Amino acid sequence: MPQKSNTRRADGLICVRVCLGSDAGGRYKYKYCYGHTQKEAEQKADVVRASLRKGIDYKSRDQYSAVIDMWLMLKKSEVSQDQYNLLKSRCELIRAKFGSESVRNLKAFDFQFFINDLAERNPMTGKPSAQNTLKSYCQILAAVGRAAVENRIIEFNAADYLKIPRDTPERKRRSLNQEERNRVMTFEHRAQPAAVLMMLSGLRRGEATALTWNDIDFNKSTIKVKRSYNFKQKAFKPPKNGKPRTIYIPQKLVAFLEGLPRKSEYVLTSAKGKMLSATAWKRMFESYMCDMNVTFGGCNNNKFDPHGTPMLIQTFTPHDLRHTFATILYESGIDVLVAKEQLGHSDVKTTLAIYTHLSNEHQERSVEKLDNYLMGVN
Repeated sequence: MPQKSNTRRADGLICVRVCLGSDAGGRYKYKYCYGHTQKEAEQKADVVRASLRKGIDYKSRDQYSAVIDMWLMLKKSEVSQDQYNLLKSRCELIRAKFGSESVRNLKAFDFQFFINDLAERNPMTGKPSAQNTLKSYCQILAAVGRAAVENRIIEFNAADYLKIPRDTPERKRRSLNQEERNRVMTFEHRAQPAAVLMMLSGLRRGEATALTWNDIDFNKSTIKVKRSYNFKQKAFKPPKNGKPRTIYIPQKLVAFLEGLPRKSEYVLTSAKGKMLSATAWKRMFESYMCDMNVTFGGCNNNKFDPHGTPMLIQTFTPHDLRHTFATILYESGIDVLVAKEQLGHSDVKTTLAIYTHLSNEHQERSVEKLDNYLMGVN
């Protein structure tokens, strides 16, 4: 019996039609598979038939943009508004690259090339992306792929095995050492209240900005974190994880806060007694670092020297102070679940990652001490 042969089209391709079943109106839907030879077209059709037997739904929308929309809709009920806005922003960059493509046609190397390009230059910033940023994009691509698998749009998630380029710089948050912590506690400056508060409570900058005196219970040594100030939107929002929390603060911080003047309903204020803006935070910390540099940097230059004063101390940011609090919790032996609540993390994995990193650093320092000891042995 002669083998079946489909008609060759004008462009030279052979088409094999696979029936996908009927829609709600009783109309049959088809998937068209093309090849340069009858055998090639049949092989593609066989792949479609095999996928149909495994439950893959070829009638559903397979455009990558539609899958992203589906995933974002599901994610919106799981994360805070700020987290959702960040995910949505990063999805727009992914959508610009793959949105019009069929999710079934995208391969692992398509996604890997996208990550590699981001590592060299992020179009959002014009600069190379840091490891944490690339990790976030990898997680989003993998999550969107898993959503497509779970909804039987595809059989295999091509974004499950993405790798971050080896030489990508890591943007590390640092923890203040004991000498620097002592400086924060003793060095008088208008930024000192903010620095001490964040270092001994772990509040985020937006949470510290929105903190009022009514949120502090001096008798119970607690702070109620009910809201955060969003500097971009210039509005008060729920805390980052979307839930208010009560944190317990050490007596050292209680005593420090009790000694502060109450110029406003807000605990932290600008020089004019108003709530701190993003610009006020920036100028305040720039002045703080400059004054500390003159005092502790070992240079005789005045910070107002028109030729510039070299920065001889290691500077720190408000978020470094929050990371210092996480370090203090770890050094104090605080359980990771308690630390999660104190820091306001929505997932214990975030806290665990910090604790694991700190544990590795502690081990490295311990080995350095051993090396130094052995070097002194005759």
